[in-house]
Amino acid sequence: MFTKDTHALLQKSLEALPTLVGGGSLRFDIDELVAEVLPPSRIAIVDDSNTAEAFGDHVFKALKSRFSATHITLKAGTSATSEACDEIAQRAHGCDAYVAVGSGTISDLCKYVSHKENKPYLVFPTAASMNGYVSANASISEDGYKQTLPAHMPKAVFCDFSVIAAAPARLSKSGLGDCLARPTAQTDWLMSHLLLDTSYNETPFTLLEPLEAQLFDSARGVASGDMASIECLMQLLLLSGFGMTIAGGSYPASQGEHMIAHTYEMLAQHRTMGNPLPPLHGEEIGVTSLAMAHLQQRILTSKPRLQELSFPMEGIAAEFGSHTATQAKKAYWKKREHIEEARLDQGAIVSRWDEIASKLEKILLSPAKIESILKAASAPTQIEHLKWDTTLYGTATAHARFLRDRFTFLDLI
Repeated sequence: MFTKDTHALLQKSLEALPTLVGGGSLRFDIDELVAEVLPPSRIAIVDDSNTAEAFGDHVFKALKSRFSATHITLKAGTSATSEACDEIAQRAHGCDAYVAVGSGTISDLCKYVSHKENKPYLVFPTAASMNGYVSANASISEDGYKQTLPAHMPKAVFCDFSVIAAAPARLSKSGLGDCLARPTAQTDWLMSHLLLDTSYNETPFTLLEPLEAQLFDSARGVASGDMASIECLMQLLLLSGFGMTIAGGSYPASQGEHMIAHTYEMLAQHRTMGNPLPPLHGEEIGVTSLAMAHLQQRILTSKPRLQELSFPMEGIAAEFGSHTATQAKKAYWKKREHIEEARLDQGAIVSRWDEIASKLEKILLSPAKIESILKAASAPTQIEHLKWDTTLYGTATAHARFLRDRFTFLDLI
């Protein structure tokens, strides 16, 4: 699926690679493909009512004659929560492996459940909508608190590009939005490394370089379902997922922009705000990446100061609930310890900022460029396009730095 150089770099960077198969249509080879990576066993095919129609029913029919197969179809709109994980585990009781047919939610649920049970799983993506298919982590909410939890890679990824290209255009645009987090996430991650000496790895970004510019130039093709553009998008999303696994976490793809989006979602859930057509994750990330790029550009050209390090327990509890506040305090205290261990103060920031800024400016994509890519795909660029509440968004932006242990531009003013 990838060039020889990219494949060689993946093999060098990872202990093991999943089986990767991509083609214009895999419909007639499904049982053979799965049999090559799974022994005869009891398997659970997991989808939702939307992805069952798109491909899950076909996958189940192809596998049920060769395997002892259970078909678990979740309700449309099911979220990646601990409760949904429990439901899958109960309905798949006695199964030896999982086959996920879907995108973000289905992938995260199967990935996390199979990891907890120490069982293999495979995935048939139904949309190029997100970058988590091959990452060794899953985004799961518990009691309204969204966490990135350890998981494992699939044994195989089978990409039927005719299915993926036929997905609703919003899903492909969402995948493009997820890709646009790379510049802001890399800028945050490198800044943390330079100021706090936290970990940093160039390999995830080296993997993306051959395809990223090509994808961004193909934004209109992504929106129209052009097969070549969708294949490029899917490859970049998979490479982004591998980059997270290589980095040992979501660091190269998820920093301040994701913190803002996750914080808004948590606030909206806590206040039970309804939205008849909620935005997709990647749509949110496209908008928050643009906002984060504006913030980074402004701070890079100034003499930044460190935000106050005190944790507003009462304020966080009032906005998110006591459970989230307790979990957030633990995460924030880890970040504060890093800051204190690095003896980071205003003098240390100012004395090194020109040198640091020159390095960060080389990797930051300008807000104007990010906006032009989103507009070329007719994707959301403003919070109003997401139908987000502007007051709540301001609260999310102000509080996002307290909810994770990552040091980002949100910690500077």
